[in-house]
Amino acid sequence: VAAEMHASFEPEALKAQTVAARTYTLSKMERTVEAHPDADVYMDYRCCNAYTSAQAAAEKWGDHAAEYEAKVQQAVRDTDGQVILYNGQPILAAFHSSSAGVTANSGDVWVSTLPYLHSVESPEGEDTVPNYYSVKEIPAAEFQQTFLAAYPEASFAGGPETWITGRVENASGRVESICIGGVTVEGTQVRSLFGLRSACFTAEAAADRVTFHVTGFGHGVGMSQYGANRLAQEGKSWQEILHWYYTGVTIAPYGG
Repeated sequence: VAAEMHASFEPEALKAQTVAARTYTLSKMERTVEAHPDADVYMDYRCCNAYTSAQAAAEKWGDHAAEYEAKVQQAVRDTDGQVILYNGQPILAAFHSSSAGVTANSGDVWVSTLPYLHSVESPEGEDTVPNYYSVKEIPAAEFQQTFLAAYPEASFAGGPETWITGRVENASGRVESICIGGVTVEGTQVRSLFGLRSACFTAEAAADRVTFHVTGFGHGVGMSQYGANRLAQEGKSWQEILHWYYTGVTIAPYGG
């Protein structure tokens, strides 16, 4: 929890994060993961959950270390044993930093559509999220080289106005697909290839550079952490926050 959500967030948001992280871990324990077949969970945010040691957290928090450690510990105690369930089983409790006003359907980002990971409105915005809007500029030669390495069939023979066309949005406002160098690719692939903060972006090409304008941070599926904090500020409980972001779930102890 200390690694996944900033401990300055509201207590109810921290509790929601605690239950989501606990549930995510349990869901991983229910199946073998190819990336780490000998372990239930890998403490790397790119695969499973982020992790930080108590010492590293204290160094990061500085003068707030004692206060923040107490908040995290309290969130764990107050939600002890509570898990998010769908049909009696722990859900894949995905979460991300911030959405562009709407979370994403799981099927828009991953292969499968899960019934509890539907697109919902999320209340955070530029007034509550640092770097809610971001810009990434890439030299034109580097942009072409990077894309050609992944898609050698692409061609940038025409002028810059022909390099990027056919942008298609999905229902949550993220890029469903876009045509680059004559090759149609998914927005999530572009995000990964160029290290964008999210797949909610626009792109402009010029002779010397390509500029991405990006909104939000993360894959967009499940609970938005900044959205959860905003809901907590509005007075919602951790249970209400989880029901907001995960459709049709129950919250209860899980015996395995």
